[in-house]
Amino acid sequence: MIQNKRLARTFLSRFICAATAIGGGMEVSMKNNLLSMFNAGLYAVFLQNLVFSGGFGTTEAIRTAKKNGRLLSASLAISLFSAVTTVICQLLTTLPRLATLPFIWLAALYGGVLLGLYLLAAGLSVLLPLPRKTLVLRRIGMYCLNTIVFAVPLLSFRLGYSIFQGLAYGLTAGLAFAAATLLINAGMATLRENKAIPPMFFGLPATLIYTGLLALAFTGFTGAPLTF
Repeated sequence: MIQNKRLARTFLSRFICAATAIGGGMEVSMKNNLLSMFNAGLYAVFLQNLVFSGGFGTTEAIRTAKKNGRLLSASLAISLFSAVTTVICQLLTTLPRLATLPFIWLAALYGGVLLGLYLLAAGLSVLLPLPRKTLVLRRIGMYCLNTIVFAVPLLSFRLGYSIFQGLAYGLTAGLAFAAATLLINAGMATLRENKAIPPMFFGLPATLIYTGLLALAFTGFTGAPLTF
């Protein structure tokens, strides 16, 4: 009887030690994943802003800056499509045959995934009883078939991100778009009040020059040298 109690205590103590070790390992792994996700998001928004440093979605950012009422919906849609596309593409590249594809074929595969998501979203918007379906379909096309959404999974692959990092990179793509749009909008308001701008540069030309200067400023965060 005493021996059975000792065996039971030994088994229980070993079980508790094993559970504690596993729990500690999972906690460390979760912390590492969260830290890597935070770094990927920080990289997408500030260190290499997808709009300014990469030039992705610049046209849509300027268009949205003129109508700030669309900023929230645009940012959320870009985050959603970027995150879903990146996770699907990351899962696909775990397959041995797809992981060894040349980059051009990989880009075509990612484009096919994005097109499939667009068709799915467009089909759902047609089936659901939504008001102003034509406008919704046009907005889905603008936000889903956007260069920033297409670039996020490709950049995530080139940077060697994990699925968790790719998810954070995709989710913060909308935040990067929102930050760029707000900066462009603030500059456009200042440019409209500047009477010293020559008439030929007033409006879109001045906005493009201002956006280019912002792009140069954000390029400085990457540490890449400027070559001419």
